[in-house]
Amino acid sequence: MRTPLVRIVIAGVLLAVLGAATPRASAPIKTPPRFVDNGDGTVTDNQTGLVWEKKTNTLGVNDVNNTYSWSSSGSAPDGTLFTDFLATMQCTISADGTCGLAGHYDWRIPNIAELQTIFAPSFSPAIDPIFGPTAAPGLYWSASSYAISPSAAWGVNFNGFGANAGLKTAPPVYVRAVRGGK
Repeated sequence: MRTPLVRIVIAGVLLAVLGAATPRASAPIKTPPRFVDNGDGTVTDNQTGLVWEKKTNTLGVNDVNNTYSWSSSGSAPDGTLFTDFLATMQCTISADGTCGLAGHYDWRIPNIAELQTIFAPSFSPAIDPIFGPTAAPGLYWSASSYAISPSAAWGVNFNGFGANAGLKTAPPVYVRAVRGGK
């Protein structure tokens, strides 16, 4: 009959031989980056599934310095945001034969909740540089009307102020298009 100590030693040797007694280092789990530059003028948000327009410093609808009006009549979506910018992104109109972005034509204006997902106060301006240049200071329109006043719409100021409401008939401001989502 073996003593309990001998049994423990034998069990330990068997575990070591079989590999169960030595801890194995597991490969670190790689977390994909939140934002990915797709190399085609768009950025994918892996957290929300949204694909965002990446702004540029070139002439055209994607130029960071372009501004657009929300409404020309008071509260209706009839400003250049819809008649020029969105119409070009959706290929409804084209002044020079080019339209859409990255082969897609289902672009839209983000709602305020979507637009706030790319607000990042740790950057200055408050948006990840992967999105290209950002006009600051300045409000970026959302498609969300202000519930208290239908003549106002929500937007995000990436100069660090976050969500703000502005009159839809206010002077033109900036916009960033989006598509998709989870």
